Amino acid sequence: MPEVIELEFHSKDVSEFQLRRLVRASLRKYTVPVTAFISDAFIADDTCVGVSFDHSEKDDAYHRADGSILHTGKIQSARKEGRFWLLETQDGNYVIASFRRDLGRASFSKLLQSADRF
Repeated sequence: MPEVIELEFHSKDVSEFQLRRLVRASLRKYTVPVTAFISDAFIADDTCVGVSFDHSEKDDAYHRADGSILHTGKIQSARKEGRFWLLETQDGNYVIASFRRDLGRASFSKLLQSADRF
């Protein structure tokens, strides 16, 4: 009997809601240059993970192209500008356009609460 191999496909397509949020976030003027906009964001070990859009640094191999998974450096500060959160990290400034549905906001709230303790 042949061995059963289970495959799981992950899509980086964005929903209409996420696309609207990305457009709104990109139209806003920010106080610092924005490195990239992040959709489906969640926080892991004081860094942000999500789907990157309009990344300012792209190489010849198209790394960090729109729709690629982005893992930022350590978050140094987070503040709200307008309706969006701006993250300052060791490697740039990122705008969270939308949070991941299942754990995004909860992980971000946990980050903010841990920062309030210091």
